[in-house]
Amino acid sequence: MKMLGVFNSVLFSSLIVFPLRSDGFHNVFPWPSHCHSQRGAGASSLSSATALGVTRGDTRGATLLFTDLNISTGSGIQILRDINFRVDPKERWGIVGPNGCGKSTLLGAITGSVRIDEGKALVASKVKVGYLKQTAVSGSTKTVREEAASEMNIINDARENMRCLENLIAEGNTSEETLNELGKAQERFANAGGWTQDQDVDLVLKGLGFQPADSDRKCSEFSGGWQMRIALARLLLSQPDLLLLDEPSNHLAQCCFLSLLSCLIDSSARNWLATYLSNYQGSILLVSHDVTLLSKSVNSIAEVSGKTLIQYISCNYDKYLAEKEFRAKTAIAEYEHNIKEAARLQEFVDKFGASATKASSAQSRVKMIERMRAEGKLDPPAVGLIEKRWKPKLNLPEPPKGIGETLLSLENASVGYGEDDIILKNIDLQVNRGMKLCIRGKNGAGKSSLMDTLRGKLPLLAGARKENEKLRLGIFTQDLAQELDSNARAIDLVTSHAREGKDGNINVSDQDARSVMGMLGLGGGKPLQKIGELSGGEKARVALSMFALKASNLLLLDEPSNHLDIECIEALGDSLSSWGGKDGAIIVISHDRAFCDSVGFTHVGTLKNGDLVVEERGLEERDWEQYDISSTVQLDEPAKLEMECPEDKAEKERKRKLAFNAPKRIQKIEVSLVKCLS
Repeated sequence: MKMLGVFNSVLFSSLIVFPLRSDGFHNVFPWPSHCHSQRGAGASSLSSATALGVTRGDTRGATLLFTDLNISTGSGIQILRDINFRVDPKERWGIVGPNGCGKSTLLGAITGSVRIDEGKALVASKVKVGYLKQTAVSGSTKTVREEAASEMNIINDARENMRCLENLIAEGNTSEETLNELGKAQERFANAGGWTQDQDVDLVLKGLGFQPADSDRKCSEFSGGWQMRIALARLLLSQPDLLLLDEPSNHLAQCCFLSLLSCLIDSSARNWLATYLSNYQGSILLVSHDVTLLSKSVNSIAEVSGKTLIQYISCNYDKYLAEKEFRAKTAIAEYEHNIKEAARLQEFVDKFGASATKASSAQSRVKMIERMRAEGKLDPPAVGLIEKRWKPKLNLPEPPKGIGETLLSLENASVGYGEDDIILKNIDLQVNRGMKLCIRGKNGAGKSSLMDTLRGKLPLLAGARKENEKLRLGIFTQDLAQELDSNARAIDLVTSHAREGKDGNINVSDQDARSVMGMLGLGGGKPLQKIGELSGGEKARVALSMFALKASNLLLLDEPSNHLDIECIEALGDSLSSWGGKDGAIIVISHDRAFCDSVGFTHVGTLKNGDLVVEERGLEERDWEQYDISSTVQLDEPAKLEMECPEDKAEKERKRKLAFNAPKRIQKIEVSLVKCLS
C-alpha cells in the first residue's frame, strides 16, 4: 500500500453514531460507583450526537419510518413529495435514481441535516444509526487499529468495567459482591465478543485493503482516501442497527472529498464490502450507482423518480429492472383500458341519455364513469412509475493523427515516490495507435501511479518517457470532478478548458459547450450554476463535458465510472467503444465489469510484484475471478454462532482468553487474593 503523506484534514470524526438506547447504558452494565466519572464522559458524547438531528418516535415496529414526507430546496423547489416508506429490521435497501433526484436528501432527512417541510422521518427509540458523513475535521492521533475499534462501545465499555473491577481486587477489595461483579463483567465481555475483538478488527481492515503492518501505524500517516477507509472500518465495526451509506451526491457537492465507495478504488475492497453488506445483520440504506454492488448487497430497491419514492420489495437490482418494466407496461395498459371503457360508457350516455326507455341505463353508466373517476382509474399513471430515464449521449472528437505508430512509451522505467519507495521497476510499455489497454492489478500494485507517470504528473525515478510529437492527451480521473473550482460557473470551466492550452481551440463557443453539456443532462440553467451548487454526479458530468470538447488521440481514464450515474457510464462506454479507429488509443483503470465489457479492449496489462505484463487480447473471465462481486465470495469473518457441545465451548473460551492474555491478568488477581487472605 502506498502512503501518500500526512493530511491535516482527516475524516475520522465525521463518523456519526447515534445512540443505541434512550434509557442510558447503566441499565446494561452495572458500573461500580467509582467508575461513573469515566462512564459519564461517554454518555455526554452520545448526548451530543443526538443533537445532530435524528428524530425518534413510534415507528410501529419498523427501524425507520417516513410518513407523508415533503422536502423542498431553500428557494421553494420541491425535491420529494408525499414519501411514505418503512425499513424493517434486517432489510437492506438500495436507493437508486439519477443524479440530483434527491437520494442523499432522503438520507439527510434521517440524520437531520436536511429541513423537512411536512411529514416525519422517525427512527425507533432504541435503534443505533451509523452514517459516514463526508466532512473534513482534525486528524486522529490513534493507530489504525485503535481508531477502527474506537466505536465498538459495548465491547470497549465492558472491557473498561472489567478492568476497573480487576484493579479494585488488586488493591485489596475482595468482597463477595466485587468478585461476583467481576464474574458477570467477564461474562458480558465474552458474550460481546471481547476475546476476538482484535481478530474482528484485523479482518475488517484486511478486507478494506490494509496490510497487517498498517494496523500499528498512526492514522495521520495515511492519505485522505485511506483515512476514509479507516472511518468506514470504524463504522462497520460499531455495528449500527441502521447503516447509512452514501455515494457522491449532495454531500459531495457541499465538500470536495472522496465519497465512501469511490475511496474503495480497488476491486478486491469493493468485493469484500459487497459481501460484508450482504451478510449484515442490521438494516441498510445504500445510495449507489454501482450496479454490481447493488445486485450483491441489497434485497430491496427504492427508486427516487418523479419526486416520489417507488418501492420494489424483495427485489435485487436485476429483478427491480424487470419489475419496473412490468409495472410500467401494466399501468399503461390498465389506464388505456379504463379510458376506452369510460369512452364506451360515455358513448352510450350520449346516445341514449334523452331516451325515455333507456334513461335509467344511461344514468347507471354515468354513475359507473363517476365511480371510475373517484377511484382514480381515469388518472394517468404516476410519472415516477412510467417515466423512462433519459439517456445521455457523449460524442468524442475524432483523434488527431500522430506521426508514426507509437503515441507514448516507457522504456526501462522505474515508478515511485523516491529511491526508498519504488513501486514499479524496469517497465517497458509501448502505446500504439488503435490500442485499447485495460490495466488490472490488486490494491497497491501501482495502477494509479503508472497512470500518473503516463500523463506526466509523476516523474520517473529511472528510465525514459517518450511522447509522439503529435501526442494529444485526454485525461479523466476519479478525482477530476472534485478538483473543479467550486466558485466558477460550470459553462465557464468547460469553455476555458476547451480553448486554453497548447491543444486548445479558441473557436469553441458557449453554444458548443451548452450542446455537449445538454447531451449529458446539464440542460436548462445548470451550465450557469456554480460548481459548488451542483451535486457530485452533476460535477462529474461537467468534468466529462470538459473531457469531450478537446480533441485527443490518447485517452487516459482512471476509474472513470466512480462519480457517474449508470446512464452516463453507459454513454461513456458506448462512446469509447466506437472512438479512435486506427488513430486513437485508450488506457483505462476500472473495476466496473459492465463498463469494461462495453469498451472492447484489445490489450490487457497486469501489474504484479512491481512488474507490468501486457498481453494482446480482450478481457476474459479469468481477469474477473478475483474482482467480480457478482460471483459467490467467501467472506473472511468470524464463524456464526452454532450449537456447541460443552467440551468445544470450553476449548473456544480457553482460546479466547489466551488471545486476550488472560492468564497473566488472572494470575495477578490470584496473587492479590492470596496476600489479602494470608
